[in-house]
Amino acid sequence: MSVHILTGDAQIPSTLQRIYIKDLNHDSQCTDKYVKGTVIMKHNLIALTRGEDMLKAVIEEHAHQHAKLSETTSINVFSFGKLAKDFSDKINQGDTIVITGFRLGMSPTVNKDKRHLCQIELEERRATIYVCPAAFSGQSSSVDSSGTSEHSSNNPKPKYTYVPLNELKPGEVANVYGIVTFFKQPFQTKGTDYCLVLTITDESGVKLGCSIFNEKLEALPQIYKIGDIVRFHRIKSLLFNSKLSGMTSLGFSALTFDGRVGTPVCPRTSSKTYHFGEEDRRIVEKLRQWAATIYPNLEISLATVQPKSFFDLTCQLLAKAEISRACVLLKVWDGTKCPHRLLKILVEPSAIEGNMAAIQDLQDLIVEILVYDNHVEVAKKLKPGMYLRIYNLHAKLQASGTKEQTSNECHLGFHLHGGTSYGRGIKVLPEDSSDVQELKKALESANPEDTMDDLTLLNACCTSAIENSLNAELSPYQEDPLTVLTCHHTVKSDLLSNVKNSTPPQKFHIKAKLKSYQPDKLYQSVKLYCPKCKRVQEIPDDETIGSLFQEALNLPVLSSDSWYETFLWESSTDVGRKVAVHFVNVLGSEEHLLTLVQGATLEEVCRLSTKFESIIPIKFSEDQMTLLDLSAPFLIQGKKWSYGCKHCSCVKNIGLYLEQEMVWEPENTAEVLGVELLQYVFLMKFELDDGTASLDAILWEDAEKFFQMLPVEVMVNRAMQEKMQMTMATLCPPGKHFDELPWLEFCIGTYTTDENEDRSVYYQIFDTMVAEKL
Repeated sequence: MSVHILTGDAQIPSTLQRIYIKDLNHDSQCTDKYVKGTVIMKHNLIALTRGEDMLKAVIEEHAHQHAKLSETTSINVFSFGKLAKDFSDKINQGDTIVITGFRLGMSPTVNKDKRHLCQIELEERRATIYVCPAAFSGQSSSVDSSGTSEHSSNNPKPKYTYVPLNELKPGEVANVYGIVTFFKQPFQTKGTDYCLVLTITDESGVKLGCSIFNEKLEALPQIYKIGDIVRFHRIKSLLFNSKLSGMTSLGFSALTFDGRVGTPVCPRTSSKTYHFGEEDRRIVEKLRQWAATIYPNLEISLATVQPKSFFDLTCQLLAKAEISRACVLLKVWDGTKCPHRLLKILVEPSAIEGNMAAIQDLQDLIVEILVYDNHVEVAKKLKPGMYLRIYNLHAKLQASGTKEQTSNECHLGFHLHGGTSYGRGIKVLPEDSSDVQELKKALESANPEDTMDDLTLLNACCTSAIENSLNAELSPYQEDPLTVLTCHHTVKSDLLSNVKNSTPPQKFHIKAKLKSYQPDKLYQSVKLYCPKCKRVQEIPDDETIGSLFQEALNLPVLSSDSWYETFLWESSTDVGRKVAVHFVNVLGSEEHLLTLVQGATLEEVCRLSTKFESIIPIKFSEDQMTLLDLSAPFLIQGKKWSYGCKHCSCVKNIGLYLEQEMVWEPENTAEVLGVELLQYVFLMKFELDDGTASLDAILWEDAEKFFQMLPVEVMVNRAMQEKMQMTMATLCPPGKHFDELPWLEFCIGTYTTDENEDRSVYYQIFDTMVAEKL
């Protein structure tokens, strides 16, 4: 027996009788019976210890797909041997299958996954799986590239019910339509999944924040811009901090549509089959009409962009060049001409990847974009000719950097800053998208021969002067600098004597030597910082933390409750003392297990942290479960300890909030517990000297960028500590004379604070990083 694909008029044997999943039990007679369902989850093929392959899947009954997810209509399916291999190769998530020759076993995970109390077990010698085409199953419609749905006339179209966003209930699994009002580019989680964060709304006016997870990046909803329309099947509503949010559940699927009136109604999806009928088309068109009255067309081209604005740009990439490890230059056009005087970046021709002839012909329609930080890796993978949408692009007026140019001769530069705020990022658009089709028309209608005018000639002359000046100013003191700038590549280098004589606030590009730095012991450079009250504090030592655990040893120990399970054991060091471990597992999976520890010493908690992923130390005080003093960590995850601010935290009753469904990351946990999370930061002081003057500059806000490592990694990873030590020894070699020290490049900002009556001037290092070779 094996896996059979039903094609054409092929049918399953007429001698078989269907048995519904909800009717299965351990006494069911399975001979001459079949079970039918849709594969809503398929795990990877694994090898058992006896050398046999095994694959786990979950199927769900068709009859219940238009209603809420039922606990009795989904069941675990285990296949073994060659059948498991065939299942892995021939059956996909979303396929409808018919299973015969199966046997039933009791499911050991029924309390966790809330599926059927039985599980289906399939062996090669007796089981057969029929994979049904969409027409046979009645579940899905095969959709061609034009967006036309194909249905069998002998089978009724499946009925889906869509719930308005204002009628969603916590814990409900439902189907919804919505208009995208916000989204971020997908990112990889700390696990194996990718995540897409977005917010949708509908005619009810309610907004729903959603987190969509999938192990495959291409399987996430393909959203191109604000205003796109999404259709989500089987999205689960969760209540978090009194707000409803959406999250993927078993069998989740999505379609995306262009939200503009008049564009083709073509679903975007990675699924091979899906249902999309006339009722769906009507819903999409209705949402488009409503959205057009609420969200006006916000498309901005290079011809209409205004200085000091942030905007989304649809364009074609003509060329690119790597400026530094943390900066890539993109040369793009959209068929329109920017009316402003443009900033040009000096780049060696040999460093440019692209068609130089095309660049020369279109030079008056091209703008240059500097891409920074986390977007650099994406930019490096781009190929000239690709069509892009660049989100949250900053149009910024900048001084040319030459002594002859005055402040009113600013040039417009375009920057894609680091981070993901406001959906910032780059997306490659497929050529068949509506946006690209419109862009192509604009590019074809652009006539380079008509673009050269007096302003262009003036701009070209000024650009030549800027580039010549920059070329002279950026002559390095040494051929291979140890530090590089991540921004301000067009700003000329200045002397420290001029920096000290300037009136703050100002920014400078300087070359200097690092004479000394503090603290000498580099691990002491890692501090705790509260972003709310701006306080910086030292990390508590083990003696301080240990005393807090010691104080809580004599308090009462709790027993099990409805939302956690308790295990007690006697301490190996103190006879008669009980240590309590409370397990909270609201998501039903071991990777999301939360452990509350009570009545343990610091040493005992450290040992437990090697066995359990997330630990919260607690005590029982005034008849309720609460945290220890916030000088102790409130969350322990291996060697990573999370602390809270004593001044800004308002700790909540733990028992009222830990029953929520969530992943126990420090940020989420702190929010649930009412703790203001302290951030690990670097704080150092550099003594810089260029021969004309010396000054002390603080490195802290951009210190992570400077060292290209995280402070928490330095705290817990010896290799990172050694790397930091070697870096500082290279920048400031011990025992060297001033003349032997290396020249370094820095961006320096000057500022004053209102806290000092003498209005002292301070200096801070920013937009600088250690060269890649270090």
